[in-house]
Amino acid sequence: MIEEIKKHFEEEYPREGCGVIAIVKGKKRWFPCENVAPDEDNFILSSSDYLNIKRRADIFAIVHSHPNASNEASQHDIDSCNALGIPYYIFSYPEMDLNIVEPIKKAYPLIGREYKFGVKDCFEAMRDYLESKNISIPPRILFEDNWWDRDLNYFCPEVIEKWGGKEIPLSDMKPNDVLIFKIRNTVPDHCGVYLGNDVFFHHAENRLSCRENLYPFWAEHIVGAYRYVA
Repeated sequence: MIEEIKKHFEEEYPREGCGVIAIVKGKKRWFPCENVAPDEDNFILSSSDYLNIKRRADIFAIVHSHPNASNEASQHDIDSCNALGIPYYIFSYPEMDLNIVEPIKKAYPLIGREYKFGVKDCFEAMRDYLESKNISIPPRILFEDNWWDRDLNYFCPEVIEKWGGKEIPLSDMKPNDVLIFKIRNTVPDHCGVYLGNDVFFHHAENRLSCRENLYPFWAEHIVGAYRYVA
């Protein structure tokens, strides 16, 4: 497997190469993925590649290279590893020295957390709130930067149902139901948790996480509601 991974890194050089190690029929397999980052000094694993692999295998680790650099994890690597809940395998290239970063679940307060995409954002606020109510959903998939501008729909029914959510009528909303919003884009781009009495909990970009009234603004932008069972 190491030779396969090194060959992919060689093909991607000087960009960071990336992919995943997944379990297929009880054995580890390497799946190279496209790096969709706009620059050479970073990696953003293609969400479509990730989802395609996730549909047919169990993701074991996220893999990427640090070309002409050490295998030391950046803060972004650490934050992403923690958010995904999946180990990061970081290779120096061409030396192929391996650094394995294990995820650590960090506890952030629900109210008043500062926004950071992929670490403390609307998805993480929603998931953490549900966990506080003993409702667990799987770790997030990899969200690409500015995914809404590329019509990537991470909040469509097919994806949410893979997390265990069941779509419900808006007229049947109850506390702890997940709300999906479409604010300013062609695809849904925000989520929160209904608390009852027309109040919900969420974390919007450039704001602190908070409870807020659905009316008059947010209710107009709800496009779906989903229920998770403890």
